[in-house]
Amino acid sequence: KLLPHEVVDRPKGYFPVPAITHMAGPVLERVREALQAPEARRRGLFQDSYLAELLAAPDEHRTRRGANALWQVALLEIWLQTHGI
Repeated sequence: KLLPHEVVDRPKGYFPVPAITHMAGPVLERVREALQAPEARRRGLFQDSYLAELLAAPDEHRTRRGANALWQVALLEIWLQTHGI
């Protein structure tokens, strides 16, 4: 009742995740910190073996669309931590 029909029933939009191609330095350190945090381990969303594989070769793994897989995983975890979820 508050939003126009065109807004509510429009096609799903695309929300691009910020891209990163080379993971090193402070960015990689922040990613490691987030994925190894106690709250991330308690949450248990990701398999430890998969995370170890990604962290061992941060620039080697890509999603189907060519994005850095470690960055995608890390962004989700950082978002969850930021929002206390």
